[in-house]
Parts: sequence; structure tokens; C-alpha cells
Amino acid sequence: MVERRKNMLYQQKQYPFYNPVLVRISIGTCDLTVNYVESLDQSCVEFSHSHDCYEVYYCLSGEQHIYINGTIHTLRAGDFSVIRPEIRHNTNYEPNTLKSYLVFVFTPPTSSVSKSKNAHAEGDFFSEILKYFEKNPFYVGSDKFNCSSIISKMESEIQKNYPGQDQMICALYQEYLISIFRNLDHVENNKSISSNRNLAIQITKYMHSNYYKQISLQDIANVFYVSPRHINRVFEEYFGTSFKRSLNIYRLNYAKNYLIDTDYSVEKVALLVGFSSPKMLYQLFRELEDMTVAEYRKLHCRASLPPSDTCSDDCAICT
Repeated sequence: MVERRKNMLYQQKQYPFYNPVLVRISIGTCDLTVNYVESLDQSCVEFSHSHDCYEVYYCLSGEQHIYINGTIHTLRAGDFSVIRPEIRHNTNYEPNTLKSYLVFVFTPPTSSVSKSKNAHAEGDFFSEILKYFEKNPFYVGSDKFNCSSIISKMESEIQKNYPGQDQMICALYQEYLISIFRNLDHVENNKSISSNRNLAIQITKYMHSNYYKQISLQDIANVFYVSPRHINRVFEEYFGTSFKRSLNIYRLNYAKNYLIDTDYSVEKVALLVGFSSPKMLYQLFRELEDMTVAEYRKLHCRASLPPSDTCSDDCAICT
């Protein structure tokens, strides 16, 4: 039986990584104020709240469940969320679920007209990224720019009183935000594709790189932040065919390399190019090549031999 301690006091654990000082930083043409930065863990109790600032949650370890606009999202180490102003949110209190995370709160940026032309490009980058939040209340994703290493530097700098500490903290805050928002750059790039033609080409490049995986229409839609229906509409409009048909043709053509260069079974070749079974490969060969897989293999096996040689009937590749 668990012995209960009388007068036990539960409180949020306090970490030295807390900076109560407002820090003003610049990113290109944008000036903003960092209001609040703190390291927290499972002992933190948050109530559902909203405010006039952006808030970045960065999960450092464990698993963090965060409610945003009434929907729960799971962050694991290296995942983060950016929440725009006036959106209700809170981390779910789970005292037995170990986690650590960083909270970074900053005011919406104001534009400064006195910046140099060189700074203007960075300001445009930051302003363009923030346009995403004009239509979207939040972003949840994985960090690809190792922001956790910047957080470690911030923690070290806040704990120690080295000369130039204020300037270093300011620089690290700036580096952290730029790195966080670099993760969103692909979102805006994909959303700003100027035409269906460019989108169609972008998708075909993705298909070339991933044809061997079990990718679906929904997977492609998720990558390019459009609907599955839009993907098919773009393909019909620009190529006169469907996404699925195009993907199968890619797989058929890449299968030819294995059929010519290896003695792999047709079953293995089909799996290597992304077909779930060899049936589709057999069907496509008859339809598009007007021959069977075995006939194609024998034809190209013989074509690769010197004129004086002949392919035997029991050739490992042809059969």
C-alpha cells in the first residue's frame, strides 16, 4: 500500500534557464521583442490561454501533448510548434510523463525602414514566412536545423555572467528564431508555386526520387500542402493522365533497369520499384511494351551480347 506523505507540496520545478528581461532583436527589416524564454518540464501546469504574441514550443526530450485550438498534438524530441497570436493553447498536464521543452514568446514584428539593403533580404524572408500565419493558426513540424544546439548555448549563456552577455543572448535569440523559421520555408515555397505547370513538374521530380516507396496520392498531397483532388486535377490538366497512372509508368520504366542488369526474379523487381505485387508489372508490360516481361528480358539480354555469342535457352537472366 502506498504511503501518502502529509502536507506534500507539489510545485513547478524551477530551472536556471529563465530570462525575465525583454530583449529586442532585429531580423533583417523586422524588429521584434522576445518577451519570455523558459525551460519547463512535466511539473509545469498550464491553463488554456491566448495572448497577443507568437509562442514557440520546442520539445527537447520525452513526449509533449499540446492543445491548440482544441485539438491535441504530440511533440517528441526535435519537434516544435509555432502558434500565432490570439490562438488558445496549453500543454496537457501529465506529471508521470517525463518531458522537457522550451517556451519562446515574442511579439509580432514591426517593420523598420532604416535597415540596409543587405538586411532587407533577411527581413523579406522573415516577413514572407509569417504570411503563413495569416491563413493558418499554427504550425507543427520537425526541426531540421538542429535548434536544440542553439538552445544549449542559450542556457549556458543565461547561467553564466560573461562579459557581453546581453549581446550574446540577443544574437542567440536571433539565430534560434531564424533556424526555427527556416523549417517553415518549404511550406511557403510550396504554397507560392506560381502555376499548375510548376506544381506538376515539382511533383514529377518528387516521384522520380521516391517511386520505389509505397507513396500514395495523399502522401504527395501532404508534401505539397494541397488536396489529393488538386494533384489529380493538375496531372489531368498538364499531362493528360492521372497521378497513379504516371507513378506506375515511372515504376515500369525503372523496372527495365533491373530486368536488363540483374537476374532478379520478377517478384523482386516489382517490389524494388514500388509495386505491391508483380501483377501490375506484368499487365503494364503487355499493355505498353506489347510483350511479356520474359520476352523483354530475353530481347535485351541477346542485344547486349557480342555478335559472335548467343544466349542459351536456360540463361539465368532471360528465365
